[in-house]
Amino acid sequence: MPLLNSWVNKMPIRKLDDIVCYEVGSHESAPWTGTVCSLQNNMSALHAHAQRGLIRMDINGDVVTISGMTRVGLVRLPTGRRMVIRSKISGLTILEWLAYLGEFQPLEHWLPEKGIAAKDTELDDWHRCIARLFLLAMDDVTRWHLRKDYASVQIDPPEIRGRIMAATLAQRINRLPRVPQIRRSRTFDVQFNMILAKALDRIPMLLTGGTTDDRQRMSRLREQWSPISRDIDDPIAAVTSAQWASPPGYRAALQLARLILIGAVVDPQSTMGGHAFTLSLASVWERALRRMCDELAVTGWRRLSDAEHTRRWDDPAGRADATRWLNADVILKRAQTRWVLDAKYKREFGNEGRTDRFQMCAYAIGFDADRVSLVYPTATTIADTLRRILKAKVGERQLEIDSIALPMTEGPQACLKRLGELLNQPTKNNGV
Repeated sequence: MPLLNSWVNKMPIRKLDDIVCYEVGSHESAPWTGTVCSLQNNMSALHAHAQRGLIRMDINGDVVTISGMTRVGLVRLPTGRRMVIRSKISGLTILEWLAYLGEFQPLEHWLPEKGIAAKDTELDDWHRCIARLFLLAMDDVTRWHLRKDYASVQIDPPEIRGRIMAATLAQRINRLPRVPQIRRSRTFDVQFNMILAKALDRIPMLLTGGTTDDRQRMSRLREQWSPISRDIDDPIAAVTSAQWASPPGYRAALQLARLILIGAVVDPQSTMGGHAFTLSLASVWERALRRMCDELAVTGWRRLSDAEHTRRWDDPAGRADATRWLNADVILKRAQTRWVLDAKYKREFGNEGRTDRFQMCAYAIGFDADRVSLVYPTATTIADTLRRILKAKVGERQLEIDSIALPMTEGPQACLKRLGELLNQPTKNNGV
């Protein structure tokens, strides 16, 4: 292969297969390493992904290194080559967090009854887990719940049984007595079926390298669903609305279809997630922190409304520029004590940067807080869950800034338990 021979002396020859890298902060593997020559036809797409913050790409001469940022999943490049961004969190645990946030039904619904064992998904990339679960949900819909519904359809019969399409008739009046009409009739080409069919078309990209059973099930379902239309005018609106009005038996499949179609980086060309199927774990961690604080309201800490999470500056320029506002992820209040929690997925526990430290001080002043905590997802032992950064007296208040680490890799319940222990600790200010 002449292309490989041109750089064989610079680094070992590697097959031009999937570009597999890990998110920043993962200890499992070094960044993917290749050459500019091997990525020549994909370089513009990779630069675009790097500018959007999906990956971090460094070029040193002819050597290219690629790491993931806060998103994990799968991206298909222009040449058809796939870039897989793996997480430090197993695919099964990511699914547990998505279920905790209400993205789809809890895993207990799937694992024992649907033939998926934890050992089968633990080492899988999360996009392959999603694809496998979607195929099982589609199999269930096809066998037991597939249904028609009433929809407006265009017909062209000699009998008039609907609303005549006058404009179309005027264009081809010589074709009488066949009359173009619109009428309501029962059909499989309704919104919820078209969404599932469109998501099914994305599965081959996600399930490359799947098991024989997966491929057979995918082939059978694609054949069964091939007659159903994929013509959706506004895919994002259709997928969103289908979550609220799904027929019996469709809910699980539609929730997974939402993740496949729009719960990912949106492809600007098609407004769908077909070529970039990635999940923001930073967003998952931030939303999960809010959810956990809501569930722990029994500790006496009440989460303030989203409107109270924003502090505008007093000068005219600061009030008008949203990029200058202070936006806290979570603000808790108990009696007269305020506690600001800021979700930090990007950095490791104990590696707070200068910007983060000053940001916490700004939160303390801007929100009149008694305590400000950076909340990391990287705890491995109980001893690694709390680290004091600053303790000072500001006026009559005793201010404390610290870092908290929760065990995200152990799932929602483990994090909920540890956070509950921290919230149950007595506060020192105001006699509370």
